[in-house]
Amino acid sequence: MRVPGFEYDARRRRAHFDIYVPGSKGEKRRRKTLKNVTRDQALAAWREFRASSTQPEPVSAPHTLRSFVSTYYLTISASLRPSTIQTQRHVIRNHLLRFFGETFLSDITTIRVLDFKTDMRRRSLSGAYINDAVRLLKTLLRQAVERDVITEYPIKKRVPKEPEELPKLELELRERVAFLAAFEDERRFRDLIATKRRLGPLKIGAGCASPRRFGGGLRPESAATSAYFARFHELRDFFLVALETGLRIWSDLRNLRWRDVDLSDGLIRVKTRKTGHEAVIAMSTDCQAALRRYANRLPECEWVFHDETGDRFSESRIRRSFLLAKQLAGLTRRFRPHDLRHTFGCRLASRGVSLQLIAKSLGHTTTQMAERYARPSKEAMRVIADALDADQLPRSAKTRFISNHSSSVSVRRRSLVFARAIRARKEKETEHAGV
Repeated sequence: MRVPGFEYDARRRRAHFDIYVPGSKGEKRRRKTLKNVTRDQALAAWREFRASSTQPEPVSAPHTLRSFVSTYYLTISASLRPSTIQTQRHVIRNHLLRFFGETFLSDITTIRVLDFKTDMRRRSLSGAYINDAVRLLKTLLRQAVERDVITEYPIKKRVPKEPEELPKLELELRERVAFLAAFEDERRFRDLIATKRRLGPLKIGAGCASPRRFGGGLRPESAATSAYFARFHELRDFFLVALETGLRIWSDLRNLRWRDVDLSDGLIRVKTRKTGHEAVIAMSTDCQAALRRYANRLPECEWVFHDETGDRFSESRIRRSFLLAKQLAGLTRRFRPHDLRHTFGCRLASRGVSLQLIAKSLGHTTTQMAERYARPSKEAMRVIADALDADQLPRSAKTRFISNHSSSVSVRRRSLVFARAIRARKEKETEHAGV
């Protein structure tokens, strides 16, 4: 007879227990494995295990949020990326512990969370940042329930989200042209090197008969500056492909392999590292030309974007080249490497591409996330004004309608005045007749 939640392997003399805790609505599960036991011993242990699982484990001592974080956060964050851990620790230290540090976990109720949001709004924090902080707080509380630190989740009612203002940092057409042209403008590059040159004071150096200046960095006309510009120019096609594909620069584009690129069909099929979903991108003519230029460099290299040694472009080199191109293009506003991905989505939306195709190109499973990226440009929004202007009445018809309407109003007004005068005259005649 089969016992639910009980498995026994007679050959290996191993038993495995698996049970959902009653009253947890399937959210809490307990498991246990015993080795080198008989079936009767396993069944006896199973009855004890099931009996102990029907009651929640006693809590040794109530935890405040501060004590819970110091005890468990290192284990909770073991599977997270270092950058995510750094961000979460900042939110915990500067916001969650500031407000809830000495509060017991079971006392962090809905009204306390609403007070926390009010406090963050008073400190002029953005809606997106407040939502992230509340989301992290909920994650910590759910972990506390899973680890039996508290018996139940304390936030019983829905906590409304703050409205988020998404930054509109995508490149316009003229900015996109200027950004790519920066990689070709050697004269402006040398002028920028000249502005950064800082010569030291006059000194007498060893082996020099006359005083001279030391330091100062690169000379604009030197061969070293030419080599520096060549390394900078080498990344033009990298950023062009970023604009034409919308791939995440650090995780997907930098790690792009030739096995993901089909130049004959003009398609890129890559499994995104962030979500694990496949992005399918149709390559433009400029994108295909840029990739073919890289294909001719080191045919045996597996990486699409690599230097002369076959190694991938380093993150520091990509970041320096991006900041340099931004400066040469005159982009003084906020603009990040990830905004190249936003630019890709906005360009597709401005050309009328459906959200389903945009989501597939960006590697999203739903169109809801694609909506954050797909914002029509100013030029595309002008189509609305052009359509309304084209649907207006001719000016002659407008003038005729207005004049006719005005004249009819004047006639009606004169008729009413005349009728009132006739009525008043008749009333006077009646009064005199009565007298």
